[in-house]
Amino acid sequence: MTKMDTDETTLTERQMEVLKLRNEGYSQAEIAKKFGKTKQNISTIEKMAWANVKKAENTIKFVKLLEAPIWFNVAENTDLDEIVGRIFSEADKAKIHMTYDSLSLAMKIREEARDKIKHRLILKGFEIGINKAGEMILV
Repeated sequence: MTKMDTDETTLTERQMEVLKLRNEGYSQAEIAKKFGKTKQNISTIEKMAWANVKKAENTIKFVKLLEAPIWFNVAENTDLDEIVGRIFSEADKAKIHMTYDSLSLAMKIREEARDKIKHRLILKGFEIGINKAGEMILV
């Protein structure tokens, strides 16, 4: 893995070190011993690192959503099939070819909204965007 400067990421140097070591298979206890810290301290560093990664991912999604010609809100209690149908309908109106079929689109929605969906029903609303390349962005 190449060395990346911390001012090029949302991570601190220590967070980058911890994630790199965890990726190499080290336990939190082993990392704590290596750095002379407690396991709880390493756990907190790792948790904050993943929170920073999630924020960076959401920032990228937001910027992509700004460029998306189609976006809409999905309300609670909406059925998954209704969302898939609306995505294809909106894309057709805008003459955008979707890069997914119905099944893969439903799977992508399930994956990206896993904490907001149960079975086929939306538990917590979210936004969907469709960019000119036919990619779906879920925020």
